[in-house]
Amino acid sequence: MMMSRLALRSLIAHKARLALTAVAVVAGVAFVSGTLIFAATLGRSFDSAFDDLGRGTDTVVRAKKAFGDELGARDRERPLDASVLTAVRKADGVAKARGEVSGFAAVVDRNGKIVGPEPQVGMDWNADPDLSLMRLESGTAPRRPDEIVIDAATARAAHYTVGDRVPVALASGSKTFTVTGVLRYGDSEISNALTATAFEPRTAQRLLMERPGYTRITVHAADGVSQERVREAVAGTLPNGLEAITGRQAIDELAEPLREILTMLRTLLMVFAAIAVFVGSFIIFNTFSMLVAQRTREMALLRAVGAGRSQVTRVVLGEAAGVGLIGATVGLLAGGGLALGLAELMSLVAGEALPFGTPVVPASAVIAAYSVGLPVTLAAAYVPARRAAKIPPVAALREESGTPARSLRVRTLTGGAAIAVGTAGMAAGLVAGNGKIALSLAGGGAMAFFVGVTTLSPIISRPLVWAVGWPLARFGGAVGRMSRQNALRNPRQTAATASALMIGLALIGTVSVITQSMSTTVDEQLEAGLTADYRVVGRSQVTPVGPAALTAVATAPGVRTAVAIRSAQIKLDGKVQTATAGRPQELTGHFRLVVNEGTPAVKGTDLLVSRTTADANRWKVGTTVQGEFQDGAKAAFRVAGVYAAQKAISHPAPEMIIDYAAYRPHAPDATIDRIDLTLAPGADAAATRRGLESALAPWPNLEVKDRETIKADAAGDIDLFLQLILALLVLSVVIAALGIVNTLALSVVERTREIGLLRAVGLQRRQLRRMIRYEAVIISIFGALLGLAIGVVFGVTVQNAMAEDGVTELAVPVGRLLLYVPVAAVIGVLAAVWPARRAARLNVLDAVKAA
Repeated sequence: MMMSRLALRSLIAHKARLALTAVAVVAGVAFVSGTLIFAATLGRSFDSAFDDLGRGTDTVVRAKKAFGDELGARDRERPLDASVLTAVRKADGVAKARGEVSGFAAVVDRNGKIVGPEPQVGMDWNADPDLSLMRLESGTAPRRPDEIVIDAATARAAHYTVGDRVPVALASGSKTFTVTGVLRYGDSEISNALTATAFEPRTAQRLLMERPGYTRITVHAADGVSQERVREAVAGTLPNGLEAITGRQAIDELAEPLREILTMLRTLLMVFAAIAVFVGSFIIFNTFSMLVAQRTREMALLRAVGAGRSQVTRVVLGEAAGVGLIGATVGLLAGGGLALGLAELMSLVAGEALPFGTPVVPASAVIAAYSVGLPVTLAAAYVPARRAAKIPPVAALREESGTPARSLRVRTLTGGAAIAVGTAGMAAGLVAGNGKIALSLAGGGAMAFFVGVTTLSPIISRPLVWAVGWPLARFGGAVGRMSRQNALRNPRQTAATASALMIGLALIGTVSVITQSMSTTVDEQLEAGLTADYRVVGRSQVTPVGPAALTAVATAPGVRTAVAIRSAQIKLDGKVQTATAGRPQELTGHFRLVVNEGTPAVKGTDLLVSRTTADANRWKVGTTVQGEFQDGAKAAFRVAGVYAAQKAISHPAPEMIIDYAAYRPHAPDATIDRIDLTLAPGADAAATRRGLESALAPWPNLEVKDRETIKADAAGDIDLFLQLILALLVLSVVIAALGIVNTLALSVVERTREIGLLRAVGLQRRQLRRMIRYEAVIISIFGALLGLAIGVVFGVTVQNAMAEDGVTELAVPVGRLLLYVPVAAVIGVLAAVWPARRAARLNVLDAVKAA
């Protein structure tokens, strides 16, 4: 009990010294709890929206798909016949049933731009409250073929009102309609974010579907009839190739991809939260190490009056527990604000606002806050607490406080061994043939290498700090020399302070090398393998490219070839395989594939496969494989040719090619992923582009990209990834800066008498402030250089391990990495502001008399 009171009294007495340590705990806990709050709140918003979307729908009838992604971007379901709707309406337990029609339709503004976020959905108008979420806010329902109703958000964004004539982009081309009303779709924020255009039902069938029928049939059950019961009754009326699922299952399938994305995002954020906590642990360790050194006489007096080693340990750990509890509590509260910040960051990345409502604090966030804040603080303070317990009682008789310097021999042996093991692991990763094995070896070796460098950092710090501080010592006069000497005085303290910044910069350096290597690889691969002079794609990932657009651009002046690229899924020997459907000889020429076994002249269900795919499945020319299409149709597929594999991340060649003529009868529609175009000899590039844009005028949802734009898009995706990673690492760097502030502030307390004597012999306040700033800059640059060096080593290792996956070019962004060094110096200057001001305000006489 006495030790607990001592710990509490010491915590109160040293509250200023421990405040910044608590801030480090707060930052780490806030990241952890904020991530969980962010995921829970966003998950609740999505669940609420999907529940809203499923309201009133008890059973859904749709075309049965044997396999594949239910939410493929252009994977529309095959139409259902009107006779199916008639049979469903007669099933037991069915109160109402209707056939729904949906497809791509996007309103175009007065500047010719598509309005609203994805997805842009066209549908048939239905105001039945039991079977539809559509409600009119103003105007009337569409009754004529040239009339539509648009959603309220689109009307506001494009400044359209009832009575306006507006163009609408369709897969078949652009048409003009009269707006007769403005609709609201459901009650949730997410469902109303849907960009919806509703047509008169017969018009919707004609415009949105390739042949008569319905996209799906929705069923509302009679009162007292469960979803499962009505589903069974409806299923009994369906012909082969169709299926009935409950409304709950339909909503779960719709929500599952978003839930998976949210889980992946939460995992990614938790990784960065763990990094922030790890960085904070260095600050906690360093703070308590310095506090124990400064309170040597206090600890020795405790021993002298009868306190045992375990009791002294409990005093220090009691202080750490107090810091951990306070930090965890404040961090949990700050997590709500951080969750809002994460929502804003992700909205910027996504390009549209996320539906983030009032933050929800799940029990997991509370448990995680205290499970992280308290144990991490106690673990980081344990070694300093053990050191405090070993202080002998006789130390109370010494004039000066401080723990005796310890030998670095054990560190040297341990760190050297770890670096040797790490280097061997990374070297093994470089020569390993398999990508996954290489990454595992390289990753394990990198971790061991990092542990070794961190262990040896007090030894490494002496020469590096001397070198970093040389310009200041050479040109900064006595102040510069003293600042370098102060940084050299306690290598363990300097290394521990710099280690926090070193971790952040090591990760930044690693990611910079990897992304630069990917960017260079993309540029090289596109330059060597991109045969297209122009490319026609949708303005969004879910925008379809229809066959009419292919005909339009193929016949445009100056175009030599127009190659349609379509993805297709087939099942072979029980495994789902992704293929490219098209004219085989055209595709082999377009992708510059060398068919070195068999023939490229395939037909029917013949396949061309890459060497990688052939080897993985033990296929050879002439092998017949039993399989099926997505509509369930069985077929025998024969390997007619094998071509050399191409590893690429920017312009990947297909792993398998199938004749589109054989695939088309089993595909839900004839939409295309993209169209690659080549110029005819002597054609004027600018004139051809103008001709292509003119040919695509009926499709404002499509755009033409030249080679440079294609390259820029690929590089832009990589840059966006880098910016996201850097944004998430900012908190770690901020925590590292707090560590420098904390170390310098405690150093001022530790050197109070020294500072007083310096002031007494003529050192001016501005010189004192400059000395502390210089010391912070030296520590910051030391941490930055060491971190960037480690990052480059790790980046090179990872790039070599990823060569099997197509990242073939190594590129180190030297200029960008060197820019981080002056940034680190600025961080040091800012971190030194408060400690330097505090030191300059010390009373000279009181400082000289300090024990």
